[in-house]
Amino acid sequence: MNLGAPRNATPEVMAALRAEKMRYVEALNQKNRTRFLRLADYIEQHPECLDQARSHVERFLASPGHIRLHWALNEWREVLAESSAAQIAALFREDTEAHRHLRETSPFAGPEIAKLSIA
Repeated sequence: MNLGAPRNATPEVMAALRAEKMRYVEALNQKNRTRFLRLADYIEQHPECLDQARSHVERFLASPGHIRLHWALNEWREVLAESSAAQIAALFREDTEAHRHLRETSPFAGPEIAKLSIA
């Protein structure tokens, strides 16, 4: 079974489909990297946004609907309590596995943050 592949696809067609998928994934990864770099800049320029992030973490920790994220929220609570704006910005700039999972559960939200996304 070849999900997403045309029936009787030739090896050439399959190679083209794989290449297209790789281009799509790379474009998505680049978009995320750009968004994280913009967020890092925003955090350094607006360190007061850390207070809002702390508030989001506490609100979500108190919500039973977010219980599956408590491990990440507790980690964010610790990071936000012990780190400067520059250190948190570095977390969004550095591409390490340890930082990657934190970025996936980022408590930075709001209209100002939404404007940082790119189309």
